[in-house]
Amino acid sequence: MHIIGAVERIPEYEPQLAQLVKAPPEGPEWIHELKYDGYRIGCRIDGRSIALISRNGKDWTHAFPAVVRAARQLEVKSALLDGEVCMVLPDGRTSFQALQNAGSSKGTLVYIVFDLLYLDGRSLVREPLHVRKSALERIVRDTGVQFAAHIEGSGAAAFHEACRLRAEGIVSKLRDQPYMMGKRTGWVKTKCVQRQEFVIGGFTDPEGSRQGIGALLVGYYDRDRLAFAGKVGTGFTTKSAAELRRTLNRIEIRDSPFTPPPPGWLGRNAHWVTPTLVGEVAFTEWTGEGNLRHPSFQGLRSDKLPRSIVREQPETAPAPAKTVRSRPKRATTRRSDGKAKREPQTPAVLGVAITHADRMMYPKPPLTKLDVARYYGDIAKAMLPHVAGRPLTLVRCGEGITGDCIFMKHSKLWAPPQLKRVRIQEKTKLGEYLVIESTDAIVALAQMDILEIHTWNTREDKVELPDRVVIDLDPGTHVSWRAVVDAGRLVRDLLHTLNLESWAKTTGGRGLHVVVPLTRKRPWDECLEFARSLGEALVRHDPKLFTIQFGKRGRERQILIDYLRNNRTNTSIAALSTRARDGAPVSVPIDWDELKASLEPASFTIESVPRRLASQRTDPWAGYFRARQTISAGAMKALKGLHVS
Repeated sequence: MHIIGAVERIPEYEPQLAQLVKAPPEGPEWIHELKYDGYRIGCRIDGRSIALISRNGKDWTHAFPAVVRAARQLEVKSALLDGEVCMVLPDGRTSFQALQNAGSSKGTLVYIVFDLLYLDGRSLVREPLHVRKSALERIVRDTGVQFAAHIEGSGAAAFHEACRLRAEGIVSKLRDQPYMMGKRTGWVKTKCVQRQEFVIGGFTDPEGSRQGIGALLVGYYDRDRLAFAGKVGTGFTTKSAAELRRTLNRIEIRDSPFTPPPPGWLGRNAHWVTPTLVGEVAFTEWTGEGNLRHPSFQGLRSDKLPRSIVREQPETAPAPAKTVRSRPKRATTRRSDGKAKREPQTPAVLGVAITHADRMMYPKPPLTKLDVARYYGDIAKAMLPHVAGRPLTLVRCGEGITGDCIFMKHSKLWAPPQLKRVRIQEKTKLGEYLVIESTDAIVALAQMDILEIHTWNTREDKVELPDRVVIDLDPGTHVSWRAVVDAGRLVRDLLHTLNLESWAKTTGGRGLHVVVPLTRKRPWDECLEFARSLGEALVRHDPKLFTIQFGKRGRERQILIDYLRNNRTNTSIAALSTRARDGAPVSVPIDWDELKASLEPASFTIESVPRRLASQRTDPWAGYFRARQTISAGAMKALKGLHVS
């Protein structure tokens, strides 16, 4: 997106709100995000000045210095972001209760952003949501600020997955709507558990060995009266109960603030307080008498005003507002009697609904999102052995290859239901990755607008022991394909002298991968050292042709041996993955007999590869998955001083 026009002032932060509904909306006009359990915070950036603003307009900059530090990583002159400050637990959930106990929590404080209202001199509030989110995703990549990913359409599936992950629920938003400050229009929330804020109007004394308080007496505003909603006696720690009692003692009053007062038996044991505090409470349901069943205190909400607290009533999700831009009409075909017949609005591939199916992903040849999904549906069975169980890094092109494409290393806090999420220890933190375990998971990546699937050299069940080494031959701009073919065969022969069998595949570009399957015995550092030593041997053999130096300048006529593909967390393009390049090329496994100068790697495309697989009589990688070999100590030693003849 290009920002042009006169400079506008940064608007005041007045967050758009979501309406509670009974069930999530369906249809391609909706996107769905996780409902995050934290503090709603706007981040205002003006040069080097950064301010964090709560939903009721208070300055909370001092409260979250880690968020300020993360925001300083954004390469923007001015911006206004909308998001949630959360405590992310080790299992990926956000927890408001953990945020209240940040000092003792095992979670990680993060700022998760889901909207962009202003950027570098231009207000974006009138832009459609999908345009704002696309711009937001670009500016926060590779920073400490986390982007709130979403899925499109399929609200019921999104809600089911959120509840399976024990999240609070989802927020559904109209993708083409402008930002409606302060309004409850176009955004709806669906909750997995009952949960809302209540005003604290009193408390009871503790009994037995308990200290601090027995229970909180809570309510909500019904017009001008504070209606009683019951007592909350769980969810406190010894420390939080004592701190809460000290706070409540300072605002104690003589008479009940509830109208009508709670039942007489409760009132005799109660202390009343000025209704100025708001607490968040989780509960199972409302009783017929209008009280909370099985309530649990989650923490105080200093970002909510008491008078704004009402009883949330779920409604039916609204129909799209008139302001929503029109969507493409459904395709029609003709029945045998000549009458028009409507096709389904949301087609499916291997059971995965493909929203925005007509989105153009490749201009030449013209291929839509549905075309990409159908490609993966056709080849998923053949691709699965190459990708199953491997942590992924993905390239997402939300507007096709003519728009901006981004690398997605981590899954953040969202993943489609067909994909598995795993947490892997990195140098300074736990990173969360997506993993494919089934054919429909491959198609689900296409639904996410993924055009490149890159995989680790290991599987998530034994992540520290790689099961392959990838020798990546990356030719300079003036290197012929014939030279790449000869180099590939040279690498194969060199490996054969070390008693290692190898297989080849194209990369979807001008390069070649020589892949060595391994039994899982050697750790990452030894596999990396093996690949580097092999590269050094090739350089000794022909220093004019081969290099292991990564600078592009000066190697136009050389082939880079990219040994770093074998470093921990680094990846290689997966076999049968598409590439985000003109012509819709695909990385394809080939037989050594096919590797000739006459072979044209560019001929392997989304359109041709399914036909290739269907017509193949033998697997070009026959024997790969049955290979049982390892890098021996003798091979490592021999490679160090080897001169290739």
